[in-house]
Amino acid sequence: MLRGFQRVLGIAILLALFAGESRAQFYGGYGWSGWGGGATPQGNIARGIGAYDVGAGVYNEKTAEANAINADTVERWNEYMFLSQQEANRRAYLRRQRQLQRDANSGDSLYKRVRDNPQEGDILNGDALNAILDQLTNPKIHSTALRLINDPIDAKAIREIPFENASEAVTLSLSQLTGEEGWPPALQGPAFAPERKAYQDAVGRAVKEDEEGQLSPQTLQAVNIAAAQLRAKLEANKPTDRTEYINGVNYIKTLLGMARMLEKPQVDKILAELDSVKQTTLGSLLGFMHNYNLRFAPANTPAQREVYRNLYAILDPARDRILKDAGVEEGDRAALANDRRRAPSDFFSGMRLEHLEPRTNNDANKP
Repeated sequence: MLRGFQRVLGIAILLALFAGESRAQFYGGYGWSGWGGGATPQGNIARGIGAYDVGAGVYNEKTAEANAINADTVERWNEYMFLSQQEANRRAYLRRQRQLQRDANSGDSLYKRVRDNPQEGDILNGDALNAILDQLTNPKIHSTALRLINDPIDAKAIREIPFENASEAVTLSLSQLTGEEGWPPALQGPAFAPERKAYQDAVGRAVKEDEEGQLSPQTLQAVNIAAAQLRAKLEANKPTDRTEYINGVNYIKTLLGMARMLEKPQVDKILAELDSVKQTTLGSLLGFMHNYNLRFAPANTPAQREVYRNLYAILDPARDRILKDAGVEEGDRAALANDRRRAPSDFFSGMRLEHLEPRTNNDANKP
């Protein structure tokens, strides 16, 4: 009975996530003109799921994928990615302080200043806004709390925001997942040693590039090629134990799925809908960013800087209000825990391999 309920719940969640009637519903019931759709359970807004094309049928209610993604799975995925982002933030602050030739402890001091008492530069480079974004999308906060963030935002202001993909959290996760202890039995052993090394090397380059700036298309392609080689090797050397084989396939699905999140999100059509509304809400903006795994990039123009100043003035009191109502206390940022490896594997296990493969140029041109 419970298993049947979870299947129905999973389908209901995904239908709410990807209602085909409106592109504005792609990000979990958030619409630029306000909240759309009915109430949905906690955790129904999966972080980064906007990286996948609805048109590709990844979450078509007629496929088995919907049955595999229930509220608990999505909630654990959100928590996993939240912790990954916190670890990425921690490393970024430490790097910044090392560049300034300060001690490592000053990284924590910088984080606390950015979070609690930011300077003008912290706001304009996006750090202060991202700190609040992290707090308000903490999995400990019930998703319905975002509905209360109905502070109005001018639609034209959102069009000025320089969004960037939160790729460093993903590359860091892939690096953690593919450590020596992370490989499933089906992909262990000397036979897979060349493929494992090729993948680890490709991810290592991706982590380094993310730390220094922007992930290159060539490095992303190398990550995808290495994953494809692992997949081909597994198919050519299927273990006799079916469970072992399935676990190996699910692991490769995770590598492919997370690599898809490294691609630049296709958000132009979603943002274009802002042209048809004058005003939206802060909750809709946060939901959109969460779903497409976006962050605030540094403001480079006078218009962008003005938008960031105004946005911080709205985000700051909203953050205090939501955290107080939710009873969430700000503590130290949690490092990525190794025992959370199951969360991404469970999340991608119900999807088909062909739906997780890299986008092609033809895919990018699809409506």
